Amino acid sequence: VSLNTSTRPDQPAPLWPFSSSRAPMRESNCPFMRLVFFILSLTKSASAALMQYRHPSFRAHPLRALRCPGASAMARAPQAPTHEQGGVIILGAGWVGSRLAAHLAESGVDVCVTNRPPSANPPQANQPPGMHRPPGSSRPKPKYFRPIELPESIPRRAFDMSNRETWTDLPPPSSLRAAVITFAAMPEECAAFWDEYLSHVPRVICYSSTAVYKVETPGQLVDEDTPLRRTPRANAEEFMRERGATVLTISGIFGEPQGSRGVCTCLAAYATSGVKLSRRKTVNMVHVDDIIESTVRLLEVPQQGGRRINVGGHHFTMRDLLSHCNCDLPTVDDNDSGSKRVSSEYLLNEVLPSGYHFAEPLKQACFRRC
Repeated sequence: VSLNTSTRPDQPAPLWPFSSSRAPMRESNCPFMRLVFFILSLTKSASAALMQYRHPSFRAHPLRALRCPGASAMARAPQAPTHEQGGVIILGAGWVGSRLAAHLAESGVDVCVTNRPPSANPPQANQPPGMHRPPGSSRPKPKYFRPIELPESIPRRAFDMSNRETWTDLPPPSSLRAAVITFAAMPEECAAFWDEYLSHVPRVICYSSTAVYKVETPGQLVDEDTPLRRTPRANAEEFMRERGATVLTISGIFGEPQGSRGVCTCLAAYATSGVKLSRRKTVNMVHVDDIIESTVRLLEVPQQGGRRINVGGHHFTMRDLLSHCNCDLPTVDDNDSGSKRVSSEYLLNEVLPSGYHFAEPLKQACFRRC
């Protein structure tokens, strides 16, 4: 059998579409071999076509990106606020809330604050020294509770959780990244406000007091697992926590020593309230800057939602505090039944930076003698 691998000039072009001109079909004078070569050419062309189908990268035209249903609609939809988007509303711009607002505003965060609506009582004509009347309020506040002055760039809203009419003046919850509640809420009003407003805010932080803990033994150590006293405040906080809010349980608050919340000024205010000073009572105090730092950290840590977290600061005895402030006040030696030591281990280990230390109250210079 003789083989001829050239194409005869007088042979017509092949009619089978897969007979590409890239490789001419071999021929033979033997009819059987010509049939074999024809079948082989069909197999090779079909295989090439199949490979081109199975490997789209071989195609000459570019592929389109895969699209999922609703992709264009999602691209046009406004994005929900992330930890870097949206503002923060502080419900209650009091002594701590106003300082938190100032700190956030200085950091470039859009902040809105609220104050209670003006009282029905007319403003007092002669305001006593040391009293402060916040914007929108007709009642002056004692200096001990005085908020700091906020810049006009921070919007203010009149708001009362028990008054539904004031809710409409708040910014839309979709424009917020977080809400911080600085005052004690009651269960009835809290439930309605949560359903209508707070449930639509990505992150909610609620300030609480260590007074919510149930103390079985004077001086006992309390942490986040300690049972709560079922007060209206604690019930409202648990309602919000079970729905994703973070509850910060805060000890007694102090500030700069020369200010209205220096530790010795706080002691003087406590002593004039009429309570008996027990020398063995355990006192827990935390600096306002530590509260602000904890709040800012939690605004950036969504996985802490639904938790109660203690911000306890330092604890010491009333005897130590009296000695630090050079106070010679009547005292008793009884054990205060509500005395406790507040643990902040979870906050220090899981939220605040490694090596963080609370400001120490008894290392402040004493600017006041009782």
